[in-house]
Amino acid sequence: MDPVYENSAYKDSTAEFRGDSTQYKGQTLCKRTKVLLIVLSVSVVIAVGGLCVLGVLYLNKRVDFESLHAQHEMVLMQLSDQEINNTRLIVSSCKPCEDGWTEHGGKCYFFSSEAQTWFKSRNSCEALKANLVTINTRDVQGFLVSKIKETHWIGLDDLETEGRWVWVNNQTLEETGLQFWFIKASGSEPDNTGGDESSPGEDCACLGYENVELNSWFDASCETKKKFICEKRKFISASLTNYKL
Repeated sequence: MDPVYENSAYKDSTAEFRGDSTQYKGQTLCKRTKVLLIVLSVSVVIAVGGLCVLGVLYLNKRVDFESLHAQHEMVLMQLSDQEINNTRLIVSSCKPCEDGWTEHGGKCYFFSSEAQTWFKSRNSCEALKANLVTINTRDVQGFLVSKIKETHWIGLDDLETEGRWVWVNNQTLEETGLQFWFIKASGSEPDNTGGDESSPGEDCACLGYENVELNSWFDASCETKKKFICEKRKFISASLTNYKL
């Protein structure tokens, strides 16, 4: 065979092989690209689907949360209403004062049936978790006078300093600004009758006298036995009275 012809045939064969190889590589790259696009598309579809599922779940949870929140608020309102109703029942069933005591102006008063000295009367009131009555308004004075027909011990004395009258709560008459001493033709109370070196005099105050209105305080010997008046606050607790009923 002619050498020139053989060389030409070899070149043609080599060129054809190279062309086939390039075409093969292009086809392979195209297939890979298609596969990647398909995988990417599937991934996007899955991601979008997942987001949709998450969105639906979120909306459902939000609806459930709002429903639970509304139920919670309703339960709180019902409990609040029930608490107010219970408080009303408690307040309505509670007596402002214990049996044997009389309520007036936010306080409870006990009028004894037994006569005792002023000192024993004070101790008896303290045993009842109270004090001998303190009078610092005309209203209280009028109320007490209307309830008794004979003298009763009150929480006023000048035991420490003659003429300086002090209540059991340590207030003086000058501090309260009110005095209701009995006035008579020969002079007014306190008169300290019998007060001298041999007698202790009249160092304790009592209240009340038949047919006498406001001015009905008298000084008397603390050892004299008289009935007495105790005083204390109403015992309904502040936590109940703070409710707006």
